[in-house]
Order: sequence, then structure tokens, then C-alpha cells
Amino acid sequence: MPRKRDPNAAVWAFLRLTRPADWGLAFAGAVLGARLAGGPPRGTIAFGAAAVATVIAGTFVNGDWFHRRSRVLANPSNPIARGLVRPDEAKWLGFVLLAAGLAAAAFFGFRPFAAALFTAAFVLLINYFFDKSYFARNVLAAAVVAFPVCYGWLWFAGAAGRAMVAAAVGGLIALAASIFRDVENQRADELVGRRTIAAGGGRLPVAVAGAFALAAVAVSVISYRLEEYSRRYLTLVAAVGALVLIYTVLNLWRREPDPLLAGSTARMMKFLIFVFFAGVYWETLS
Repeated sequence: MPRKRDPNAAVWAFLRLTRPADWGLAFAGAVLGARLAGGPPRGTIAFGAAAVATVIAGTFVNGDWFHRRSRVLANPSNPIARGLVRPDEAKWLGFVLLAAGLAAAAFFGFRPFAAALFTAAFVLLINYFFDKSYFARNVLAAAVVAFPVCYGWLWFAGAAGRAMVAAAVGGLIALAASIFRDVENQRADELVGRRTIAAGGGRLPVAVAGAFALAAVAVSVISYRLEEYSRRYLTLVAAVGALVLIYTVLNLWRREPDPLLAGSTARMMKFLIFVFFAGVYWETLS
């Protein structure tokens, strides 16, 4: 007789499968993009941002279902690999989230719908056909942060400068975080035949990740001059840049990067994207 699942554990398993950090960043990016394009801070913006966040959650669930066999080796803590979510449940959850997100985006007009559809198509293309390709998953990590900002901007189609800077900064930091995740998951990626920049070992992947993160800081500093932001924005960028530099140096200090330190660096950098988005949004309120 099949063992019954704990309802609470099942709920958390389904939530974890949707990648809360990723769709949370997508939501924040879409809200920021809409705000930078001139959209007022009202409830409809939250609903529109939830649409693209739902689309991204659906694509990740769908990708986990599609690669459910390799997830057992590469990510044994995945809810499907652990048996907390059945494959057929994951398949339908992914498609329902995708459909709901696209339908909600269509409610706001052609531009946000087209942006949400392109985002879904891009993520599914990477998940289905390029999951093991060199650098593809790093590009995907950057896209799911940068695309939602563009989605929010397209919704109101205001001035593009600030929105594109926010998308670039968020995408570059996400790219760096993804490379640090590759360092953390190097052994697991090798088991499933996934090629990453960390495959050769050594300091090269850390140096590349650090370069992308510092490029993000450089772009944000340049925007301070071009967009005439306040001193508090510059203070925010300086704090983000300092943390990026400190963590990069800590990883570079070792001849062979420590997977645990690389993993904590990746999570810290994703958190810094939230901080940066919140700081830019705050700047728009002044």
C-alpha cells in the first residue's frame, strides 16, 4: 500500500519546486521595470508582476519535470527526486502556472504578453535543448532576472534608460551568482555530463564570476552620473560593490575554490539583486 504524504510537507515541496528565489526576483524586477517606465505604484502593477513571476515559476517546474531522471543525480534534494512531488503532478503544475501567467499577462495588452511569451519560450528552449550546453544555464540565470525588468518597462513603454540599467546590473550579478553555483555543483554536473565553466577547476571560474559582478557595479556607478541619482544610491552601490569584492577575494584566496563558500557567495549575490532593486525603487520615490 502506498505511503501517504504529509500534507504540509507536500505543500512546501510544491512551493520549493517553483523556485521562490527566482520568481521572487522576477516579481521584484517587473515591479521595478514598471515603476521606472512611469507606472504608478498601484495594485495593478503587483498583479502584472505576478503574471511574469508565475510564467517563470511554471518554466522551472516544467524543466524539472523534463529532466526528472538527471535531477536524481545532479540534485538529489529536488522534490521530484525525493519523491515528494510525483512527475505527473509536476508536469501539470508547470503547464497550469505557464498558462495562468500568460493569460494574466495578456490581460494587460500585447506588449507585456509578448514579453512574457518570449521569456517562457527562451527559458523552455534552454531547459529542453541546451541544459547541458556550456554556459547556457548561466545565460538562463541572467535572463530570468533581466527579462522581467524589460517586461515591466514594456508594459508602460516609458523612458528606457533606467530600466535597461537595472536589467543589466541584475542580469550581470545573476550571471556571476550562477557561475559560483557551478563551482558548488561541479561534481554533480560532471555526473550528468553537463559542461560548465567550473569543469576545469582552479580559480578561473571565480575570476570570471568576479569580473561579471564588478562589471555590474561599474554599470551602476556610471548610471549614478548619467541618471543623476542621489548620494544614497551611490552609498547603496558602494555597499553592494564592497560585498562583491570581499566575497570574490575570499573565493580567489584558495587555489581550489571551496564549494560551500562558492554556494554561499551565489546566494549572497542573489540577495544583493533584491537589495539593488529595492534601492533603485526607493530612489524613484524621492
